[in-house]
Amino acid sequence: MRKAGATLLTLSFCLAGQAAAQEPAVADITRMARTDIALIELADAARTVTSESAEVTLDEFIDFACPDCSAFHLQRADSLAELVEAEDVQFTIRVYPIPRLLRGFQAAEAAFCAGAVAGRPGFLGMADQLYRHQEAWRHLLDPTSMFEAYAANLDLPTEEFTSCLARDAMAPLIISDIRLASEAGVPGTPTFVFNKTGEFTGDELFYDNQPLSRFRESIERVRAR
Repeated sequence: MRKAGATLLTLSFCLAGQAAAQEPAVADITRMARTDIALIELADAARTVTSESAEVTLDEFIDFACPDCSAFHLQRADSLAELVEAEDVQFTIRVYPIPRLLRGFQAAEAAFCAGAVAGRPGFLGMADQLYRHQEAWRHLLDPTSMFEAYAANLDLPTEEFTSCLARDAMAPLIISDIRLASEAGVPGTPTFVFNKTGEFTGDELFYDNQPLSRFRESIERVRAR
């Protein structure tokens, strides 16, 4: 009995020692999780134009690997930003990576990480780089080094950006957007979804590269409800 008791006592000390050794690792994981939550909140704010008085919200679902999204960005992004401001619309850019286009998920992580570490200028700057150089990174097996080069060109905090990418810190935000796109019945990218503020029905949406007049019509219809 003394032998069994000694064995149990030794095992207890061993387990206690293992738990003590694991405590710093658990603390590190907890601290990193809190950091990532904060980064996600910053990225979410960076991709959104907010307005407390807005009656209409516009959600643009894009894929950075989508040629039509790139064309819309280059042709009409500035005009849409002006329209959003003039019409007092809350505007959010959401991602809906299409698997067959390749690397859209990774590009979304790069854009959101840029927003997380450098605010809206970082997000918009990275989005512009991704669209303009789409064919340079879209077919790469691992485009990380190219995204890091874009971040350096934009003078983003290099260490923070690289760490955000390496941890896939933005994955929860991307997955949330994908689920929302599925709920709204988004047919592809780019898709523009208009709602009354505080709602998300997907009743008013259209797909593809459309003229600005189409946006005004949808804003007016939703506002009139």
